[in-house]
Amino acid sequence: MMMRDLHDEELRALLAFRQRHGRCWKTALLLRWSAGTDADEPGSAHLRHLRNIGGPRWLLGLSAATLDDAARRFAGNVDPVLIDIFMENATGFARGASASVGIAPASAAHSLAIAIELSLKAYLMKAGYADDWNRVHIRHDLKKALALAVATGLSGFPPELPQLAAILSPAYGRHQIDAMFRGRASPFDVTDASLCVDRLLAVIRAQIA
Repeated sequence: MMMRDLHDEELRALLAFRQRHGRCWKTALLLRWSAGTDADEPGSAHLRHLRNIGGPRWLLGLSAATLDDAARRFAGNVDPVLIDIFMENATGFARGASASVGIAPASAAHSLAIAIELSLKAYLMKAGYADDWNRVHIRHDLKKALALAVATGLSGFPPELPQLAAILSPAYGRHQIDAMFRGRASPFDVTDASLCVDRLLAVIRAQIA
């Protein structure tokens, strides 16, 4: 049976895998398919589905031109003005958080969550994910935004960021960050979180420049 055309998310998962593993990426993916360790890769659901419906023969026959064409198409979605706006606003919220950590930690935490969301979405837009797509598929899910950014090549971010995103994301998505700070100790050190977000913004600025 002839393999169907690849969906955009499958193409993105393959492009990200190729970027991470270089010239021998097909061999690397075949090894992970054989060992079941593809489940540990970003975009694993799409990679596993391609294993199931395409298999090794299809992968070996997949032309570089197919992925190169997709990469050019995704790059054509980049809106540099909107990316700059997102980063400028992320910076503004991060600065506001830094100024209020000692007097309004819940408000600072909410500003940090916004800064994380905007900066990661700026990175994703640079990678070709349109703002409309991000609004529908990511919404305010910081964990999902970070995982997708990593899958598309984001590196060098603060090691504490995944834990911070995991703490903030559920409450942020439900507009309940205030409740995290009500009547009990702070769920994380807001000052440290502010420094973490500042480092994240610096990393993203460098990688989207």
